[in-house]
Parts: sequence; C-alpha cells; structure tokens
Amino acid sequence: MAHSIPISRGITAKRIGLMFWMERVLLKSEEARRGWSADAVHDLRVALRRCRTMAEALSEVNPGTGWRKLKKSSRGLFHALGVLRDTQVEREWVRKLGAPDDPIRRHMLRVLSLEERKHREAAEQALNKSDRKEWRRLSKKLSHKAQFFPLESVVFQRLALTSLNEVINLYQRARKGRSRVAWHRLRIGLKRFRYIVENFLPQRYEAWGDDLRQLQDLLGDVHDLDVLRSEIRRRCARRELAAVAAWLERIETERKARLELLRTKTNDKEFLWLAWRGGLQGGNTIQAVSLVDLQKSYSAS
Repeated sequence: MAHSIPISRGITAKRIGLMFWMERVLLKSEEARRGWSADAVHDLRVALRRCRTMAEALSEVNPGTGWRKLKKSSRGLFHALGVLRDTQVEREWVRKLGAPDDPIRRHMLRVLSLEERKHREAAEQALNKSDRKEWRRLSKKLSHKAQFFPLESVVFQRLALTSLNEVINLYQRARKGRSRVAWHRLRIGLKRFRYIVENFLPQRYEAWGDDLRQLQDLLGDVHDLDVLRSEIRRRCARRELAAVAAWLERIETERKARLELLRTKTNDKEFLWLAWRGGLQGGNTIQAVSLVDLQKSYSAS
C-alpha cells in the first residue's frame, strides 16, 4: 500500500527544465570541442539526453512540431557522442580491472585508443554540422510550451507515474530474464523517469534524487561491463584462452556485485517502488517520501 503524506513546505520548487538544458548544450559543446575529454563528452551527452527526454515527455502533454525538430536536430550528435563515450568508459574499466603488465590490458588499451580517435573525429564532424543559431531559435520557440503547465502539476505527476510503472515492468522482466538487453532497457527507462521527476517534480526529486542516482549509477556500470565483455570477446578471440577467461570472470564478478546492490535497494518489499508510487498517486496532496524514511516507517510499525 502506498503511503500518502502532505508535501513538505520546506522544499522550494526550482525550475530547471528544458531551457536550462538547451542552453547548457551550447555551453558544453564548446567545452567538449576543447580536447574531447571524457568528462566533457559525458556532460554534453547528459545535457542532450535531458533535452531529448523532456521533449518526448512534453510532446505527450502539449503536442507540437517543435519537439520532433529538437529530437531530429540532436540525433546525429547524440549518437556520435554515445559511441565515443562508450569507448572512453571502456578504457577506464580496462585500466581499473587489469594490472599494468597484463597483455590483455595492453592490447585493449591500444585498440581502444585507436577507436577513440576515430569516434572523436566522428563526434567533431557531428558537432560541426549542428546549427547553434537554429538551436537557439528552437529554444525560444519551445520556451512557452515547456512552461505551459506549472511544476508539480497533476499532469506531470501522471506522466511520471506512467513512466514509473514502465520502469517497474522493465525491472521485473530484467530480474526474471537477466539478459544484457533487459538491464539496458531498464537503465534507459529509469533515466527517463529520473529526468521527468528532476525537471517537472522538483519537490519529489529532492527526496528521491539520491536513490535515483544510485540506481542509475549501478545500471550504468552493468551496461559498461556488458559492453566491455562483448568487446573483449570480439577483440581478443585469438589471445590466450585462459587469459581471456580470467578477464571475463573478473567482469562478471563486478557485474554481479552491482546487480546484487540493485536488488538490495529494491528488496523483497520493494520499498523504492512503494515510496515513488506513493508520492505520485493522489495528485498535489502527496508528498515525496525517501527510501530511508519509508523504511523507518515500516520498522516502527
């Protein structure tokens, strides 16, 4: 049963929203261009993903052609950054999991360095093709549509609840099937839910943000490890079987540890789902309650 509590008056709603992130895309684009560091690439892609996720969400409650234009104009750069980001993250994992004199580590770092150079060039080409003036015009055009409904409105609560129900379904499928694809879909679904809450329901995000970030980080690590596992199988097929097997076992150990943490956070009673559902069912009379608060209330009862 969901627990309903009035919204805390101590939390002030701060509008982050679409305009903030569209402006941030322009800022982070220039930072990325200066060297294409892993952090800069990550920051730019995160800003783009937030814009694309919000455009998709807002198109459901306030339709218009501008949302589709936003997604279309950012598609090429977003994809190119994703490929580059995967390569950069794989390099980080290879460095972390292997000793400096490990032959698999040395081989993978060489391969990934070449791949990164190629993907960096593709990302730079995609960025050069992007139209900053058109992006600014689109931002101004969508500004009023993005703010048509007030923060914390029932419209956004219902949108978030629909997204949360999809997350729960994806979680159940992933837990039963345990496939790489299923966990990846859950990761994408959770990101969508997080960005909706973060930008349209900030009072709830203040209570739920830590839990959402932790789950997203765990699923992100699982995704990165799955990608690395595939790359090692592909790139090291002619290497010593025992050495490759040791790497795959190391990756699986790291992966299982994160999935176990994920299951612990969503234990048998699934406190997280209860907390989040309880904070979305009932409109404006519902308060966001954090996982810790909900667990305490169960322990005290």
